[in-house]
Amino acid sequence: MGHRLSNKERHVSEDARSPGLQSVWGDEGEKEVWNPQQPDAAPLGVLGSGVDCRTGVRTYCGLRRPWFMLLLAASILLLLAIALGVGLGVGLNRSSSYAVSHSLCLYSPLTRNSPSNPSNAVSPVNTEYLIGGAINPRYYTRTGALNGSGIALASQSFAQDLSEGTQGSIVMYFQHHSGDIRWVQLGNDGSWTGGTVSEVVAVDAKNSTPLSAVSYSWESVNTWHIFYIDKTNTIRQRTNSNATNVWMDGPINDLNLKANDATQVGMQACWYGSDYGDSDYTHTPLPDHNGPDDFKDESREVGMHMWYASDSTTFQQLGWRAGDETWAHQGTFSNMDGHAGVGCYSWAEDSTVTYVMMVNAVNSVEFHWRDTNTNKTATQEHPINEWVKASAEIPNVNCATSLGYTNYFYVQLEDNTINGYNISWGAERTTILSDDHFLVGDELGISGTHLSVTAIPDQGGGNSLLVFYQVEGNDITEYTRDLLAGQWTSTEIEIPNS
Repeated sequence: MGHRLSNKERHVSEDARSPGLQSVWGDEGEKEVWNPQQPDAAPLGVLGSGVDCRTGVRTYCGLRRPWFMLLLAASILLLLAIALGVGLGVGLNRSSSYAVSHSLCLYSPLTRNSPSNPSNAVSPVNTEYLIGGAINPRYYTRTGALNGSGIALASQSFAQDLSEGTQGSIVMYFQHHSGDIRWVQLGNDGSWTGGTVSEVVAVDAKNSTPLSAVSYSWESVNTWHIFYIDKTNTIRQRTNSNATNVWMDGPINDLNLKANDATQVGMQACWYGSDYGDSDYTHTPLPDHNGPDDFKDESREVGMHMWYASDSTTFQQLGWRAGDETWAHQGTFSNMDGHAGVGCYSWAEDSTVTYVMMVNAVNSVEFHWRDTNTNKTATQEHPINEWVKASAEIPNVNCATSLGYTNYFYVQLEDNTINGYNISWGAERTTILSDDHFLVGDELGISGTHLSVTAIPDQGGGNSLLVFYQVEGNDITEYTRDLLAGQWTSTEIEIPNS
């Protein structure tokens, strides 16, 4: 049975557009320890040594020297493992039961069947980027949001003027500690409501799944799409509209797309004309726009792109156009960090250039662009219909960072701070404005936190930046600042416990 949205009246735009905003567990196996029978006594002089009366061979604790040395080495390793486990346990006990799970970016250079590691060699544990309960079961939350929850934003009101909206401005999708994907709604009065069992979108999501939301109004129908990864590592799509008012499976489910089998996985869906990295929410109106007339040159074609990590170093790109019955594969990105998020930008006015941002193998954000205007003449510096890497990069980012863009580009650095950057978009001339970089708030995010970002108009006529991420583990904290400057203020969104 589907879960219904509110029956409140929604304003419907006649134009096809997205209105403004977006952005498992570890099994512990026990090891058997062999305790050989010890001799009753050891001769004086050499502790634990003696002579086997049957063979005349000197023994140590009843064992021949090679076996004794092997046992001694194994005992030392066992003692080291116990000491490490005790130290880790003490450290974990000093943390709250669900709190800050600052994970390390675990890297194992050799994997089975790699060129430098023959298939018959013993391989270390596969590389995993961990968060929440995947680090230790004590980090699983019993209240609020899941530790490691995905976060996505979508527009709820399709009015050009915020004051005209009757449904509130935005909806935030998150993973409840029960594992359900739920939503809460930001009203015009600034309060958040929802998040209960009545606001459930999906019940089969894997722990710490990335979330992506796309919303738009097309042919007088308002539509919402939610993307996540289920417990079988399959990309899933749930769709709702004001025509059906019920959540249903979307067409991407029919493809049975398998994402990378890992705790942290990159995935992002983006709407044609308004893509917001980890937060696909378009402005109502965009901060640099003055009203509906500013949209007159925008494309009326509605569709979505999808990027997801199929393994730890590869992203697949798919596309869907409104009216199509299925998604089509459009390309592959290799040598990327499949555990980090994806950002995208394609709503610049009078521009045919689309941008996608990913993290590479050395933990730097790369900016890739593609110009789809086939009326232009391609050059070596500016090809047409090809993905090209710009020279701009952001180094030293968290290896499992989420990425988001709305007016500013947001990323988590390796010190777990959330940072914003002003980007000058110009295809092959794309640059990062070094004099316009800032920290978001004064609290670290949990390592690898999902984040979601947007900018919305406020009742006073200005515009505000909004950034959402996790600080404690069972929370989702909202940071707000004026679009141009000012201090960040924060508030923890109330998440029902049941």
